[in-house]
Amino acid sequence: MVKVPQMLLIGATERDAGKTSFACEVLRRFKAPVIAVKVTVIQERNGECPRGGQGCGVCTSLEGNYCITEETSKTGDKDTQRLLAAGADRVFWLRTLRSEAEEGALALLREIGSDAPVVCESNSIRHTLEPGLFILVTNKYSDKIKASAVSVRSYADLIVQSNGHAFEFDFNRIQDTGKRWTLSPEHAPVSVDAERN
Repeated sequence: MVKVPQMLLIGATERDAGKTSFACEVLRRFKAPVIAVKVTVIQERNGECPRGGQGCGVCTSLEGNYCITEETSKTGDKDTQRLLAAGADRVFWLRTLRSEAEEGALALLREIGSDAPVVCESNSIRHTLEPGLFILVTNKYSDKIKASAVSVRSYADLIVQSNGHAFEFDFNRIQDTGKRWTLSPEHAPVSVDAERN
């Protein structure tokens, strides 16, 4: 397990729980340069789409064991574009085979360096990396939970409830000391309606 104290890792119990909206809200609140990362873990090469149907081509287009691409556009609805538009200094997308997740994660860390704080979206990468802070976003109206979330739920420093875009959480609790993400003590719950880009 590689310790990455400068990383805030955000996971989610299901699709559309608000993971990207949560990450964007964090990015909007920090003025210092922050790198954002989206991680897609692919079960197996040329396997069936985990979401059913023909899929989007993300899994089948992977060449090699992993691929790291940098987002350059702030316009559009892709998660990486939303992260860049929300204020990330740079945004990377890591696609990796599950069996090679450690190799992909280490390559990502070499790419981004160890100086800047990082906001990363992923459940599965928690098996490889130990972030400074791991927050799991859950849909308050649903009992569904992805297998990838079940396997890392016990690692979560905090579980935040969401309705997909509003969060029962005071974002001021998230602190970046420059070397590590931390969580300040809890006060009265605050619901924050994160803007969608």
